[in-house]
Amino acid sequence: MTRTVLLLLALVAAVLAAPPERTFTYPLPPDPDEYHITQKFDHFNDKDQRTFSERVLVYDKYYKEGGPIFFAPYYKEGGPIFFCPGGESDVRGGYDHNGFMFRVAKKVGAFMLFPEHRFYGKTLPLGPVDSYLPANIKMLTIEQAIQDFIGAIDWAKKTWNIKNVPIIAFGGSYPGDLSAFMRIAHPDVIYAAHAASAPVYYRLGSLSGGSFFQVVTHDFGLSDPTCPGTVRHAFKQIKQAYADGKTDVLSTDLRLCEVPATQRLVDLWVENAFAQLGMEDYPYAVSGLPASPMKAACQAMKAGDPARSPLAQLADAVGVLYNATKDLKCFNISEEYYTCADITGCGGGVGDPDAMSWDYQSCTDLISNVDTNGETDMFPKALFNLTALTAYCQKTWNSVPQPYALLKRYDISKSRRIVYTNGKLDPWYPGGVLPDMLSRFPASADVHAFLIDGAAHHLDLRADVPQDPPAVRAARDAIEKILLGWLNQASSSSSSSSSSSSSSSSASASSASSASTASTKPASSLPASTLPASTHAASSRPADNAAPALAAPAGVLLAAAALLAL
Repeated sequence: MTRTVLLLLALVAAVLAAPPERTFTYPLPPDPDEYHITQKFDHFNDKDQRTFSERVLVYDKYYKEGGPIFFAPYYKEGGPIFFCPGGESDVRGGYDHNGFMFRVAKKVGAFMLFPEHRFYGKTLPLGPVDSYLPANIKMLTIEQAIQDFIGAIDWAKKTWNIKNVPIIAFGGSYPGDLSAFMRIAHPDVIYAAHAASAPVYYRLGSLSGGSFFQVVTHDFGLSDPTCPGTVRHAFKQIKQAYADGKTDVLSTDLRLCEVPATQRLVDLWVENAFAQLGMEDYPYAVSGLPASPMKAACQAMKAGDPARSPLAQLADAVGVLYNATKDLKCFNISEEYYTCADITGCGGGVGDPDAMSWDYQSCTDLISNVDTNGETDMFPKALFNLTALTAYCQKTWNSVPQPYALLKRYDISKSRRIVYTNGKLDPWYPGGVLPDMLSRFPASADVHAFLIDGAAHHLDLRADVPQDPPAVRAARDAIEKILLGWLNQASSSSSSSSSSSSSSSSASASSASSASTASTKPASSLPASTLPASTHAASSRPADNAAPALAAPAGVLLAAAALLAL
């Protein structure tokens, strides 16, 4: 008896002394230094002398320590500049999501520079109110932002006394676009670029609009092919409820706090949920979402009482995004979805500066013709309507969308020394530069393209973790090899352009091989669809959430085994 009591006490002591359960925490990079530099409000008008403060994040520890000797003589002086342009949110999100950039930077002693995009994050040129006046918001253009970025590069080079070094641009999503645009338009500034999940071709006239939600639908059915069908049935119930004037069912089954006057707002709210789940379909828990959130949403739909209505099942699926905390009694659409020019979502809500800025850009140059067709996707048919978009933009911002202008200013066929990467789970991937498009570029272009199995929106730019699919790890290794090769070219000749051309033919050929290795399934592996042969916010968000691992402390197991042995 005494022995039993002692062992019970030992078990209790082991439980109390045991360390907490191990958790997976996404590995964030070391904290940056933050600076604020002066920029011109209008770089193209000398008469406008207004200035504003741009927030810039810097990490210079690798640079100060110097790069490895085997890159001599170039890296003895500290290394290249790795540059990431800010996107449609706070720049810290982009900083935290660029683990691959840090991985390579550490190896070559790179100086790391992250300037924030004007009109986003803390860089509101004239404050949260005056910045959005009609005369001021028109200064929110890609060209103005690029001039800010070039100014930030010049500031960094002067401040740290950095000489003539190669600058490689990294970016995912919109910053991926910007990285490619800067390499194309300013090759004298940007030596090379890694453009991840950059939907450069998702423009009117270049791609069928239905591709985005076709990928969403395909991904949603991967774990259970019946899940998209349940969503279609739910939308039929929503349509019937509005047609019959019996929308109470949307309160009871779909669990809406207030039922909108029109069905279209409900449709957009649901589509936004699946768009976000699709873009952030990462293999680990992050940003409040569970690991593999598309699979989790499908499982939530199928769990519980099988007799409940498709509407109730749909509520459980979108709740993976909108009710991640599981404490909401009902969904408040006005708080969860901000109606804007981009139907994939502008983030935030009414009055949120980032959302307002993205709405404006979606009304000027960044026109992605995303729509739903009700055939290759699981959503009600709502084709892209430039006339309706123009009416909205004129009313909201007094602007006229220019859907064809962007690709005229930044001719993607002139890409040189750029790695384009896309993930097969990313709804934006059909609008990216894909491996089967490499024939569009001359051999001397040294352009590489990867389509990566199991990867969601710019997963390849994120930090290495054990949960990464093998194809993602292989792609990162291949991309790193390409980047290091380019840096070696830069170090071996003062004329980087001529030195890179001599070996570009073999590099371009190897890129197709690398892409096929990274992606074992071709783009045509999607179901019969409208995806053309030439087949791509979401805002970046800090990745600091943890998912518990199922591991019992060893002390508890030993004490329990001893007790069972009595």
